Parts: sequence; structure tokens; C-alpha cells
Amino acid sequence: MHIKESAPGIGAAITAMADRFIESGLSKIVTWSGWESYGRTGEAASQGGVKIVLTASSIEMSDFNLNPFLAFAGGFPQVLVQKKLYPPVPSNEDGSAKFAPYGLRKVESLLIDEFGEENVVVTHPHNLHRFIGPNTEIIGITTMDPLGTGFVSRTYTSILGLNGRSATLAEFEDLMNDPSIRGSKAKVIVGGSGAWQISELKMQDALGVTSVLMGQAERSLPAIMRDILRGSVPDRTIPMDTPSPDEVPLIKKPAIYGTVEIMRGCGRGCSFCSPTLRHCHSFLLDHIVKEAEVNVRGGTRMIILQTDDVFLYRGKERFLPNKEAIVGLFRAMGMIEGMEYLQVAHASLAPVVYDPSIVEGIAPLLVDRSTWTCRNKRCASVEVGIESGSPRLMRQHMRGKMLPYPPEQWPDVVVRSIEILNDHDIYPLATLILGLPGETDEDIHATVELLERLDGSKLFYVPLLFTSEEESKLRQQRHGALRDLDEDQWGILSSCWKHNIDVWSPERARSILLASTMSGPYFWMKHGSKVLAPILRVSGLEDRLIGRKAAIPCQPNFCTPEIQPIEDAMYEKTEE
Repeated sequence: MHIKESAPGIGAAITAMADRFIESGLSKIVTWSGWESYGRTGEAASQGGVKIVLTASSIEMSDFNLNPFLAFAGGFPQVLVQKKLYPPVPSNEDGSAKFAPYGLRKVESLLIDEFGEENVVVTHPHNLHRFIGPNTEIIGITTMDPLGTGFVSRTYTSILGLNGRSATLAEFEDLMNDPSIRGSKAKVIVGGSGAWQISELKMQDALGVTSVLMGQAERSLPAIMRDILRGSVPDRTIPMDTPSPDEVPLIKKPAIYGTVEIMRGCGRGCSFCSPTLRHCHSFLLDHIVKEAEVNVRGGTRMIILQTDDVFLYRGKERFLPNKEAIVGLFRAMGMIEGMEYLQVAHASLAPVVYDPSIVEGIAPLLVDRSTWTCRNKRCASVEVGIESGSPRLMRQHMRGKMLPYPPEQWPDVVVRSIEILNDHDIYPLATLILGLPGETDEDIHATVELLERLDGSKLFYVPLLFTSEEESKLRQQRHGALRDLDEDQWGILSSCWKHNIDVWSPERARSILLASTMSGPYFWMKHGSKVLAPILRVSGLEDRLIGRKAAIPCQPNFCTPEIQPIEDAMYEKTEE
């Protein structure tokens, strides 16, 4: 899946609409108030500064009031994103960050082992002046979306328009313009999952970046840092080697959201995604528990199990889930004293259908330790990827996503898996991708049909424009663009958000009707006449004018399809 002062007139209406969309996603039953301890009380950097200073933009140095899914809002226009949505992480007495992004904590751990704790610090941008000084030689920055060209930013900043700059871009610019960084002679090294954006557009000089690191850090980073400290001038872009599992260190200090990596990579091979191209490796349970305990001792109230697919944890051949290992992992998490909340980052849908008893085994803990409610009912959530309803596109771009089932059964797998998750009070956040390379009218209609079958299901849709990430198979393809969407694709966008409103916050329908009506002329002028029907749908006017729901009710014989047994469905297909 991040809103500023309201603009007058249409701007105010758009602000109200976007604010309600964000708030309607999942109601919170907990808030994080520890950030009040943050304070800019430091003097100039003491004793000449710290040799290596690590940081991230303000929007990435926040836990969004303990709401990880709200971080999606960072892809909305900066003018709509109020800073109160992403308060700074609390600081320790010396100004270092009490919590930090998980990847930055991994880097910190590597560098402490290599150069000593006294030479490495992680801090919020507001405290950079306390640590950057004449002795500072390296400023390391992690970033997920520095130029606002990620999936969410490209989609929703393009739709809403306004100043055309996502909140992630605005905050990254603020960081790079910080006087402590601009006035330092230190080398500025940028890494993280969004670093490719800087390299792709060759923005190093414009941003004041010395070098961009591409890939996983554990194997290559210590040597790169040693060379820089010895006076070597690094290349503008440095690809890093893939580490072995035993090169991945434990974090030493708590991460934002209490993040713990349970596995790395996916291996399903989706062509638009970089993690799916990495070899899948599960960390040992002892490793996972130790990091969870570091987080809890450090004061976090939540643990997030970071994974590209929780159902692949210690998985078997042909992407079959390992029930014993998965349930054992959750049992171990439930025994950690001091953990109030538990959240899973990502999951795939096919294993839910293959072995529903896994969901039955882990759902009680997830729901009991959840921070979410839907209409005053406690529920759990997890991000899943539906992406498309077209078996043809799934075969072309995501052949491994539905394993152990064939691509032809993907719509049935989606419907049945969502039903199983809902039956256990898990209401997923589901992404869809519009404008995949080669998408035809038939593919679009297949997605529309799938959404119709899911009508009435409890999930939160996040439709996104296709983005060709640098480390994906489709990196040479052109990004999807709003101007290329036809009326049916705009219809998918509007149907998804109408569903979100109806399921999660129907009481806001009147406010959204007013906001949509007032902002309609603006969107018409910006995107053309093909947005008229979507505006009517989101606003609820379509239902009033037509006198019925636009979507087709889900029929029982479609909602609970019979999925072929794995022996019949998969193994004969893999022989092709």
C-alpha cells in the first residue's frame, strides 16, 4: 500500500475524499503514542560526528501510528498527506532512533560487527545535525520509493493529480536537502528496494548521491564500506552479490513494527516482481524468535512476520505448504512475552485452497493479536496478490503464482481462498494490476468477471498500474499509464473502491457522494469523459440512478467451486 492542509474548493473536496478512502480501509483499535518522547534537543554534532550515519526519509522513519497498511498512503499526492499520519519514531536520549526500518537495522548490524558500535548510528532526519560532522565519512540512506515511481505512487498520484508529487518523493527530497547532508563532505550511499528508481533515471548528481547500491546487502556491503573509508571512489551504481543464509546477521536493535524476516525470496517467478525471482530461503525458528525478542525487549508492541509468502515458510517441493512448520512458527510467536499484536506481511492464495487446515491453525492467534476491526468486529488482514482474473495473463506472467494448480483454475482458486479466509475472520488487502504487457479486452473482461464473483466478500482492493521495476523480468517494458486505460479498466478501478467503501465504511457513503460530486468536474478535465461512469460508481449515484447494484451477486455454485485434486490438476500440467 500515507494527508496536508486542505486546499479551497475542489481541493478540499478531494482531500476529504482521499482522507475517507484511507480511513475507511481498516478501522484501528490501537494507537501508538510513544513518539511523544521525540525531541530535537541536541546541540551540534558532538566530538566531530559519527563516522557512519544511517537514516531514511521521515515517511519511512514512522510506524504510521502502528498501522503498516496505512504506509500505502505515501503514494498519494503530498498535498493530501497530513504529517500527523506518519509521526516520527521515538528517539533515545542520545538522539539515535529507538526504532528503524528493518533493512536499515540489518545494515546497522553488519556495520557494527565490522567497524564497532561507536562508529555507526541510526537516526531520524530531524536529528541528523546531532551526528553528522567533520568526522562523518559515510551517510547511508535506505529508500522504498524515492522518486514516486513505485506501483502505488504512480497510480494514485496520477489519478488525483494536484501537484503531481507523491508524499514519498516530497519527503525524500526534503531529506536530500537537509542542511546536515548538503553541508557534509561525506559520501552519500543509497540502497533499499526503491534505489533502482535513482539508478534508472541517472539522478545521482541531481540528488547529491555518491553511489546507489542494488540488491541485498549482507555479502557485499562491508567490503564496499571498507573501500570508501580507505578513500576509494565508488561506482555510481554498484550491484551487490546475493548472500548465503549464514551471512544474514541478527538485528541488534528494534525495528519499526517489530519486523522479523522469516524467509527471503519467493521463487514463484512473477515477471513484474523482483522478490519472486530470488531463491526462496526460510530462516531457522531460533533465528526468528531471537529477532522477535530483540524487538519486544526494545519496546515494540507488534511483531510483523516479513515474508513474500507466509505459506512458503519451509515449504515442500512444487510450492506445497509445510503445515507443521507454519503452525509451529505461529505457536512460537504466541509464546513470546510482551508481544501484543501479530501481523503477517504477505501470503499467497493457492495454499489456502490446497490445505485450509493451515488457516484454521493460525487464524485464532492472528485474529486475537490483530489491530484491526471491520464494523466493530475484530479481524485479521494480510496482503495478497490477485493481480488479474485472466488465466491467459497468469500463464504468461505469473505461471507459478497459482501452483500447485494450473493457470486455468486461477479464478476458482481466488474465489475459494477468499471464502476460506473470510470464514476465519481474515479479510485480506488484495492488489490488482492494470495494464500488464499484452493485456487484451478479453483479459480485462476476465478480471471484471472475477470481481463480480467476489462481490460480497470481505477484502480491501488496491488496484495498481503496472510498473516495470528494474530488477524484474519486465524491466524493459513501458510503465502502464492512466491515459492508456480504457473504460473497462477505469471501471475496475472504481468498482474496487466502491467495494472498499461498501464493505469497510458504508456510513461514509454520504460524504463520499458529496466529495465525488464536487470533484467530478476536476477529474473530467484531467482524465476525460471516460471517468464519468467511474465517478458515478464510487459516489453511489450509479446505484441510485439505475436502481440496482452494478455488480452481479455471487452465486453459491461459483463461490464454492470444486478444485481439482493436486494429483490431477498439477502434475500432469507440469509435464508440458
